[in-house]
Amino acid sequence: MILNAKKRPLIAVALLLTSLGITTSCIDNSYDLNKDIDMTISAGGEHLAIPVGYTEKITLDKIIEIEEGDDLQLVDGEYHLLKADEMAGTETEVATVTVDPSTNNIDAIKVYDSNQPSSYNTEHTVSNVKSQGEINIKAQKIDKAVIEIGALTAENPTKLYIKFVIEADNTLTYNSVTIDKMEIAFPNFIKFKEGQEGLIGNTLTLRDKTISSNNDTHELDIIGYEFGSRYGEGIAVEGENNEKFININNEFIKVVTTVTVTNISGTGTLNIKPTAILNEMTVNKVFGTIKPDMNVETTNVELTNLPDFLQDDEVKLDITNPIFSFKANNPLQTNIEMDGVMTGYKNGQVTKVVKIGSGNGGNSIILKPSGDNQQTISLTRVATAIEGATNVVVPNLNDIIETIPDYITVDLEPTVKSDDYYNVELGQKYILNSSYDIDVPLNFGSNLKIVYDETIDNFDLDLEDVDIKKAILSINAVNTIPLAMEIKNENVSALDANGNVIKDIDVTVEGTITESKDGKAEVSSTLNINLNETAEGAISKLDGLKLKVTAVPGQATDVQLLSTQWLQLTDMKLKIPNGIKVDLN
Repeated sequence: MILNAKKRPLIAVALLLTSLGITTSCIDNSYDLNKDIDMTISAGGEHLAIPVGYTEKITLDKIIEIEEGDDLQLVDGEYHLLKADEMAGTETEVATVTVDPSTNNIDAIKVYDSNQPSSYNTEHTVSNVKSQGEINIKAQKIDKAVIEIGALTAENPTKLYIKFVIEADNTLTYNSVTIDKMEIAFPNFIKFKEGQEGLIGNTLTLRDKTISSNNDTHELDIIGYEFGSRYGEGIAVEGENNEKFININNEFIKVVTTVTVTNISGTGTLNIKPTAILNEMTVNKVFGTIKPDMNVETTNVELTNLPDFLQDDEVKLDITNPIFSFKANNPLQTNIEMDGVMTGYKNGQVTKVVKIGSGNGGNSIILKPSGDNQQTISLTRVATAIEGATNVVVPNLNDIIETIPDYITVDLEPTVKSDDYYNVELGQKYILNSSYDIDVPLNFGSNLKIVYDETIDNFDLDLEDVDIKKAILSINAVNTIPLAMEIKNENVSALDANGNVIKDIDVTVEGTITESKDGKAEVSSTLNINLNETAEGAISKLDGLKLKVTAVPGQATDVQLLSTQWLQLTDMKLKIPNGIKVDLN
């Protein structure tokens, strides 16, 4: 900090000498002034004050020097600590499922029995003969993320064959076997492709179907299996880890048949034996309760590009409302609940830990389904309406930056906690991308403590020939910055003209620089810096002061720092309580 000051050679000694009545015209030539007479004089008494100078208005943008790339930046004249970057993303995948093929027997349809007392004509018909069987399916190696299955969808339609075999004794002869009408009711969990001939819902009706050989079939296309529409209605997956499976048993297929046999003769029995054969099904979509793993790597947020006044170990921030925003997409068709932990580190040691979500006594952060579109979650210390963002209040959010860390680790824990059903495409990578955006506006609460170094130099007092034992530097400070400034005795050092510390001067400080309570009003206060030399001639070397200033809000809490706020030191005087001695030898 450079002073506006004028040269004062020997503090106008000539003026002092004249006022004391000393002139050279009365000197006796028999005396050697340099040897025989002590040319040391005293002046000033208790009221001598030497003007030191004043400073121009020092705006905050000159006190807080910001360089390109610093994390502290000006936003519309306001100071904000800004940091934004991508975070480590995560991807999750639910493995494909294959439903095993199965052969399912149906009870034989009894058409002819020559042992029964009856007389058959050459054409024999039986009506509404009932039979049934069970459909069984099994799927193995189901992904551990799948908890309950409501539906399975085939990648491509798979085949269900109804195979008809005529079982007749060798002693029988016949011309043809014709199914006049057959109704086959399949279990409701089988989902057929629409538009198939004779199929209405899950009932197939066959008419006038002549079984021309011993191995006749009718085929249908299946597009999936459906067990329920909500949690608890579906099929719970059994087993653990990679050995999970489902078994479907005791699901009945029912058949009602009218059959005609022509030109039958001989003794014995004739039956039609149906069989339902399910081909293997490759499943590409599951509808159910699915809770995939989403392991997110730790993200490091470095806070290294900071101005000096924020890096001192004594600095304590009390930010009224810091904003930590996270942007993330939710590629799933269900809510992702997000918890997390932020940990600050300084000099290799943990400073503070702040938990996000349920770990902080609140609810987990909810990411709604959004595909690839990111949504913004803004963490704040107090409830804040932020356009386009979901606000989550974290009351102790300031803890993570109270002592400004070298870096912050962010560990996010996204999980699916809901049991609600939703669809997952199997074998597809679901990618969750995220980023962070930290905005810390420098408006402060009552616990703020900022420490910075300041130097006032170029006093230009020219005191080499003046003997001063004690002095008081009196400063009138005019301040519009919403920070009170305190200077402890141990944080003041006297400097010589070369900027070196003068160790033989004890310094004590009286008063503080009062804050502007609204950041606009000019507030004046007086600061006295007492200087006492412990070795002769120490104060005569004085040309400046090095100060470590502690800034606190005082009564000006929640007032934003602006680059245009200023401080001016005026009417700076060096007061000498006991006057001075001037050496004219």
